[in-house]
Amino acid sequence: MTDCLTNLPSFGVEFPHSKIVDAALAFAKEHCNLLTYNHVVRAAYWSAIIAKKEPSFSGVKLDLELVVLSCVLHDMGWAETKDLLSSDTRFEVDGANIARDFINKFKAQNETEASVWDQNRIQRCWDSIALHTTFSIARFAAPEVAVSACGILADFQGPYFPNGPGGDNLITMEEYRAVTNLFPRAGMTADGFTELMCGICRDKAATTFDNFVSEFGVQFGLDGAGAGKEAFAKEREDANVMKLLLGGLDALEKLDASS
Repeated sequence: MTDCLTNLPSFGVEFPHSKIVDAALAFAKEHCNLLTYNHVVRAAYWSAIIAKKEPSFSGVKLDLELVVLSCVLHDMGWAETKDLLSSDTRFEVDGANIARDFINKFKAQNETEASVWDQNRIQRCWDSIALHTTFSIARFAAPEVAVSACGILADFQGPYFPNGPGGDNLITMEEYRAVTNLFPRAGMTADGFTELMCGICRDKAATTFDNFVSEFGVQFGLDGAGAGKEAFAKEREDANVMKLLLGGLDALEKLDASS
């Protein structure tokens, strides 16, 4: 494993030299475990590979530095340094907020970067991270948001992205082996990911009820082995979004009828 983004010229993967990406790599490595660190770096590689092959990105002027930075920082919401995290926002939003703070601090310490990282660019990085688990939205967003989301999702499918085994896919087996030789999966397996998601259900349950993370709590409990899953499932059902919306409309209908 290496601690920098090694170019893979035989596959057409070359990253722009970037002080802020180098700093982000060091920041992610400092605060995240190896599973998370290797995952976010692999996502940057998949994004670079997919951007060259996916027809919908053909001819698009892509800010690759922004894509890479977004990938590297996208799962800071999984940080081992708990002081970085909130108690009441989704892990994706934690990651986006941490990335925004990181960029602003980097700008303050590096005057030459101040004009390069304007508010529009920072916002696009925030959007890329905040939306990365909502692929049905992210893929229709700005090119950097869409490419980042593709690269991140691809780390769950590798050479089977996006059409499954035997399909017309965007990552070759050779590319997959080259990247994972540099940055091995390091526990990013079904069990490892389940443990991560169950930990979020345990530590920040309310932030999971309206999204996919809660499915892990319902099925696997708060420890990955079933502990507390009945109570968690009841909490999630009580917070059901459909109930909230329909309950609100019923209340308004009664209010309107009484006036």
